[in-house]
Amino acid sequence: MHLTRLALTNFRNYAHLELDLAPGVTLLQGNNACGKTSLLEAIFYLATAHSPHAGAERELIRWGANDEPIPFARVETEVAKRNDTRTQLEIVLVQAAEEKSRGENEEARKANARVSKRIKVNGVGKRTLDLLGELNAVLFLPEDLDLVFGSPGDRRRYLDNTLSQIDPRYGRALSKYNQVVEQRNSLLRDFRERAYNPSELAIWDRQLIDEGTYLIVRRAETIERYNQLIADIHPHLTDGREELRLVYQPSVVLDATALSSTEGARAAQIAKKFEQQLEMLRPRELGAALTLVGPHRDDVRFLIQRNHGAAPNPIDAITYASRGQGRTIALSLKLAEVALMKKETGEDPILLLDDVMSELDAARRAALAQTVIDAPQALITATDLQDFTPEFLERARVLQVCDGAIMS
Repeated sequence: MHLTRLALTNFRNYAHLELDLAPGVTLLQGNNACGKTSLLEAIFYLATAHSPHAGAERELIRWGANDEPIPFARVETEVAKRNDTRTQLEIVLVQAAEEKSRGENEEARKANARVSKRIKVNGVGKRTLDLLGELNAVLFLPEDLDLVFGSPGDRRRYLDNTLSQIDPRYGRALSKYNQVVEQRNSLLRDFRERAYNPSELAIWDRQLIDEGTYLIVRRAETIERYNQLIADIHPHLTDGREELRLVYQPSVVLDATALSSTEGARAAQIAKKFEQQLEMLRPRELGAALTLVGPHRDDVRFLIQRNHGAAPNPIDAITYASRGQGRTIALSLKLAEVALMKKETGEDPILLLDDVMSELDAARRAALAQTVIDAPQALITATDLQDFTPEFLERARVLQVCDGAIMS
């Protein structure tokens, strides 16, 4: 899989861009705040319909476009796949026209405007869920440390983004599950004002269990596969000094046999435990007016085993790892993600590296560079070309990025 072109209109600081892309490594060099990251953001947005940086989608529309009658942004690409097919992807964001509220200045009105999203695959309108899987991308960011030291929500989002790209059913189950949690919480709040009706809640309980069980099963399977891949990756990045193991912690408390049994039995056991714990937590949920158990409260832990000295017990990286160890864990995760996507889909993902080489020491830069240089397609941003070896630069296409313009 590789991209042949990328077109941006009113996206971030790009008024208009047409960029031809080729297989191999493209190195985007330029100063900070000149638009390098926005290019990677646009590609990841086309892959996931989610921005890794924007808090709201209106932030993706170029600020100067607000002066137009209907402010909008467009992101387009063409994906060439291994079976010689070409797929055209397009996302258009349109800012809705709204009347100015009393006392609201123009700047506030633009910031609060609603934005609609229109997605097309080969010119045909699609839902967000239909876009997922058309383009697979792995994004390396300096803030990947949040995967280790951030909140459980950061780790859940990472798993969800990865699984939604490789498993369309997962994306549908996740969307439905989130809707069910929202509706179920709303009903729990209603019960504060009126009599509790068990039959009403039972409808949402069944859907919560059905969709949530699939999410738990797929997350557990994925963590198992990550551990198989990381068994080779992490020791390589640490010169054999450390081993890494991921531990999935579903909020539905499960027996060890539930996660190790065959697929059908696993799902049945998880669903049964889920139902039992919902019933047990019913009084607390009614008091809190919140759904207190399910995949929306899961977490992943990272255990580091040192391979020197007396070989002490594994340490919990979230609590005890240094920043250097955390950076290596994040890198191991991303390299495992690359391998997982290829194994699951049969296609190599597009690699997107946003100024991460400067964050790594020489040994880890070399390990990452080896993965990148052999990838069918990778786009890398950098402020300083000295982070790369002459051999790497010889094989890369270097483009200069400056104030929303690109020069070869």
